[in-house]
Amino acid sequence: MVIFSTLYYAEQDTVLPDPEILLDKVHNQSKKVVIFPRNFHLKNDKLIGYYTGILDQELSPDDIIFKNRFNHKLQGVSYRPTTIEVFKSSEDPQCENRSSNLNIEVSQPFNKNANLYKILTKFKEDNSDYYKEMKIFFPNLEHELNTGIIQKHWFQLIGSSVWLQQYGVHLMINRVFYTKTGDKVKPNMSLAYVRIFDRNWQELENVDLIVPDESESFKVISYPNFLPIPVYHSVKQQDGRFYGIEDPRIMLIKNNERYEEPVIVFNSHNRKISRIASYKDTKSTIHLKPYRSMFIGWLWRSQKGKSNIDDIPSRVTSNSNYVKVKELKLPKNERFKKEKNWTPFLNYQQQLDNGYDVDLYLVYQFEDLKILKCSLLNDKSECTWEYQLVEESSPKINKLRGGTELVNVNQILAKSKFRELRRIKNQMAQDKQIWIGFARAVLKDCGCGVKMYRPNMVVLIKEEGTYRVSHVSSYADLEVPILPWNQNRNMCEGKNLLIPNGISSWNFAKDEFGTLQDYMTLSLSRADSTIDIIHIKGILISILDEEHLSVDVATTKNDNNIKCAIKKSQDYCVAYGKDNYDKSINSLAAELKQHMDDIGSQL
Repeated sequence: MVIFSTLYYAEQDTVLPDPEILLDKVHNQSKKVVIFPRNFHLKNDKLIGYYTGILDQELSPDDIIFKNRFNHKLQGVSYRPTTIEVFKSSEDPQCENRSSNLNIEVSQPFNKNANLYKILTKFKEDNSDYYKEMKIFFPNLEHELNTGIIQKHWFQLIGSSVWLQQYGVHLMINRVFYTKTGDKVKPNMSLAYVRIFDRNWQELENVDLIVPDESESFKVISYPNFLPIPVYHSVKQQDGRFYGIEDPRIMLIKNNERYEEPVIVFNSHNRKISRIASYKDTKSTIHLKPYRSMFIGWLWRSQKGKSNIDDIPSRVTSNSNYVKVKELKLPKNERFKKEKNWTPFLNYQQQLDNGYDVDLYLVYQFEDLKILKCSLLNDKSECTWEYQLVEESSPKINKLRGGTELVNVNQILAKSKFRELRRIKNQMAQDKQIWIGFARAVLKDCGCGVKMYRPNMVVLIKEEGTYRVSHVSSYADLEVPILPWNQNRNMCEGKNLLIPNGISSWNFAKDEFGTLQDYMTLSLSRADSTIDIIHIKGILISILDEEHLSVDVATTKNDNNIKCAIKKSQDYCVAYGKDNYDKSINSLAAELKQHMDDIGSQL
């Protein structure tokens, strides 16, 4: 067999091309790219043989195969200053005494929407087992493709992503959903679409990652693709069901094999047996109840069938291959009709102590703080309460809800070796852990539309075994232009949404003036129809000064800072609605004047 593929490697006297030249070659040729992990055990000149022989894969002329040597790269973008108002945890009841401003810088948003026509055409043409299972929910897909009306029934949002250091790429998960009526609030089926971007945030459209499998060898996973997530569905019962995967959030965990792997946390409609009624020992009637439940999925692992997510699984799918998932349940198997908006995070100290992540932690609710701990090491679905501010209180739905994951600040600091960070590291107590992320306050009929969402930055601290939301911001639009819920309509008709989805990366680096800064990439969705990223500079530097580290976690046991943030967010909504109303009136007045002038000129 003759292999015409291009192998890039660096052995002794051989010089590898500049990384940017290699990336240009990848994009210009539109060929397959095969990426082995940075720490792969074989030398570079053995990669083709391993790929075509051991993994039994094919290569075409000019396909590119290499062992990763790309590092994360800061984006050369322009920034502009803005502020975030934060409220500190304190016993002081006055909001103004808790308030301070964080001075940060933000870039413009960069849209990363996929080409729906292209990806749905490929989904249909590939005709995978997963497509065959799901196509009954969108039977008119071929007609929609042929007539160019995809945009009326298919939408995309959420761009949660992680940087895969071993592969030198960003891995992003999107939600793509179909609505028969064209109404975005009535999806029939939601799918998970996974994509790869290079370090310059350019999409790679034909990639094979060589990833570890569960048998201590390696396997090929191809991107982009629609993830075969096992979900319950019934085409005969669609009203109000919203089948499929919703609100996927991707994270990297370090597993007990000591390598990083991506997992997603999501919610999905399912059903559970509520009771079984027997009649004269001859027959039984099974009663089922619908629920919306939380799940975790391991993107590089697989399972057969759906027996772990459906109490009465179909025989038709019993041998189908899916992404491995498990349900995340409340303690004592307590179950409510709808579970969503849990905020995931990891305990970096636990990873240091064990060498890997043992548990996944989730903020169940920010107000009356409740935190769950769920095992990553077994198939046990029942979680335990890691912390409850008020133990006897029942879980409840509050206005401040989940958005992004929470990122462990201790881990960011530990990986950064800059001398300027020594003071901050030395200042932090040995047992203190800090997490930062973005929640979202859900405000209904607050002055603009039926619902308004904006990001609210939150800081979670653990010290001496106690957790506290130490800081929470009011609405932070991050200077992102908002889109109307429906095209060519008023901004305050329908919903007015800017939703934070994930923190793609967060690193320290020197800016052009030699000053140490932290750089975050945040993914957002606007109007439930975009996948955007923005770059933010200076959040961590601003929050980690002496003033902001001085919260007394042990003695402050109230949610007054959250209440202040919600109140200020409501003020934002009222002001936004008034400003939009004034602009609408001025626009109508201008149109009327122009119309009258046109009439006058004709007389």
